[in-house]
Amino acid sequence: MQSFKSIKKILATTASYFFIIGLVNANPIGDIIEHKGSASITREQGEQLSVDDQSIPSIQINDTAETANGRLLIEFLDKAELSLTEHTRVYIDKVYYDPDPSKSKMSMKMVLGTARFASGRLGMVNKNNIDIQTPTAQIQVRGTDFTTTIDELGRSLVVLLPDQYGNPSGVIEVFNEGGSVTLEEAYAATVVSSLDKAPTRTVTINNITPSMIDNMFIVSPPPEVKDELIDETNSDLNMDQGLLDIDFLEFTELETDYLAKDDLEFTELDIDALNVDFLSDILDVIDELVRTTATLDGSALESNDGTFKLRNAQVGFNSDSQYNIFEQDGDVVFFRDVNGRIRLEFAMSSSVRVDTSVEGYSGSIYLNGGDDSIVVITQSQ
Repeated sequence: MQSFKSIKKILATTASYFFIIGLVNANPIGDIIEHKGSASITREQGEQLSVDDQSIPSIQINDTAETANGRLLIEFLDKAELSLTEHTRVYIDKVYYDPDPSKSKMSMKMVLGTARFASGRLGMVNKNNIDIQTPTAQIQVRGTDFTTTIDELGRSLVVLLPDQYGNPSGVIEVFNEGGSVTLEEAYAATVVSSLDKAPTRTVTINNITPSMIDNMFIVSPPPEVKDELIDETNSDLNMDQGLLDIDFLEFTELETDYLAKDDLEFTELDIDALNVDFLSDILDVIDELVRTTATLDGSALESNDGTFKLRNAQVGFNSDSQYNIFEQDGDVVFFRDVNGRIRLEFAMSSSVRVDTSVEGYSGSIYLNGGDDSIVVITQSQ
């Protein structure tokens, strides 16, 4: 492996250019030191390289690291580490090592899923020159170990991790066009919903360890984070409260009979649209949907503690239906966030059948036999 003093690389972006001195960009800037399950590296030219026991590619500038049902741990030349949990994607945008650390650069984009970044121990990159981005925020790090968890809408949860002694590993500034917050306590966290909305105020997550932070934080955030998101939502609703203050009953336009001078014997306005049993019609439609919805064959699976049973699905993420199924506060939660969000909550003892007909999937999932209730979900284009 070349020493860092002999490695000078170039990355041209819209904002800046670095000139090549010595080696070309194809030289490695890091290695995969641990891997498990399905993962891949995609080069800038589009070449996709699998990560398995027979092939472990090195890391180059402009690589995209991605996991499916797998995990990766990447170590860069300065001993900085980047780890990816399942269903995570990271774009390694810029890594430039210079003999003068103040001129070195490191930049990457956390695109989806849960990734952990720990800055290097060799002092090859000035911490002020490390830039981590998510779809909704930028993160300025200073000697730090932290995680990002990003959902399919780009919403980002950032958590500062402790060092080996339980103290804060450093300081993070999370910012975007809406504002900024600083994380400086162990397990301090913030959520960023969009580029123009400021990060939420800092909260401290209790009773967790770094190994517990994964994609389940997307569908089942810690109580502290969930409360902060509720406060943010309520704040947004209050901004629109003026609409609720309008008394639409004050308008009298409906009292004017615009047809009084016409000699029409019968018009569409004479049709009594309420003279229909809508409930009966809707039930007929639902019955027809239930009869025509395809069902899948499968044996019942119990939850880890045996408190409920599933058929045609398992606890956790289901790749066929895209449902995440998990326990929360004594309920069984079905969560799906693809082309629209679905969240269903049932009591642990419920006996429910969930029929789903959406693009790419049509099937039934049974909770505790599914004998008592039927939920039908359809998606039209």
